[in-house]
Amino acid sequence: MTLTKTLQPKPLREVRLAREKLHLEGLVPSGVLRAEIDASWRRSLNHGVPVSGQHELSLQTTASLDLLLANNQLLIDAAMPAIDYLNQRQGKDGLIILANADATILAVEGRADRLKGSGVPDITLGACWSEAARGTNALGTTLVEGRPMLIDCGEHYLDRLSRFSCTSVPIHCPQGDILGVLDLTREGPLGRVHDSTALLGMAVSQIESRVFNTSYSEHIVLAFHSRRQYLESPWQGLLAVSLSGQILAASGQACQLLRTERSVLVGQRCEAFLGLDGLQLLARLQQGALGSLQTAQGEFFYKTLRAPQRSPNVRTAPRTAPKTTPPAPDLE
Repeated sequence: MTLTKTLQPKPLREVRLAREKLHLEGLVPSGVLRAEIDASWRRSLNHGVPVSGQHELSLQTTASLDLLLANNQLLIDAAMPAIDYLNQRQGKDGLIILANADATILAVEGRADRLKGSGVPDITLGACWSEAARGTNALGTTLVEGRPMLIDCGEHYLDRLSRFSCTSVPIHCPQGDILGVLDLTREGPLGRVHDSTALLGMAVSQIESRVFNTSYSEHIVLAFHSRRQYLESPWQGLLAVSLSGQILAASGQACQLLRTERSVLVGQRCEAFLGLDGLQLLARLQQGALGSLQTAQGEFFYKTLRAPQRSPNVRTAPRTAPKTTPPAPDLE
């Protein structure tokens, strides 16, 4: 995945001035907030979100909550190891939150008891944190912007969130669409921004790899990179290939490594990019989990994530004997 560098937050004093103007005049002042925060506040204002609004718990019923979790089970299962890892390192000081593509919370780990006592009991399973519902917040704003977001103290739209800071990174499905968001929320300023963003980015990379691998359980799945040391890193590419040799899915990093748009890659024959057809590729992968391929883009090192047994229904095209022209009959 690609981490977007975000501008350093403006001083808290300037954010307070912007909030005062919003309260007094109902307007977002120009040139005071960071560009992405300014745009989000304006969207929140247009949505009619009350800046001084208190928490409104529209809790899911047990049945609807069960349905919500069931419909997002793939994402939850893929994310839990990463969430547990983050909880061990960041959970004492804040919350690790997983939400789906609608900004509805699917999992919360960390100091939930502490934050509930701080006026945010609506950070809970089944609560929707879209921008339209709760104004500028890292979960909802990440979904609108489609990239990692940093929200510092005072930059949330709602007054009651002013003392919190959040970092969120989107999670993409194999087709490139946003599947969900991973968020770290804590009281106090952002602090060491690069550390938290990089940590979340690494976790999201692991989640996306698990989703990718699980989504193509009956097909060839391989990780690759032009440098062997980058395998099992956030910068490796992922490809899913059918046994017949058709590229089914490509991660964003795979598209960058192959210098080809996803819309062009998907549906193409793998030999055009990897130099081998599906069965040749499968035979190569079954020889060992690690190896290298010579392609038009140079040498790529790969690691086999999934190499299913060849299906009896998948056959190579039959070799037809060359047609011969029968000799002309001897009429004499």
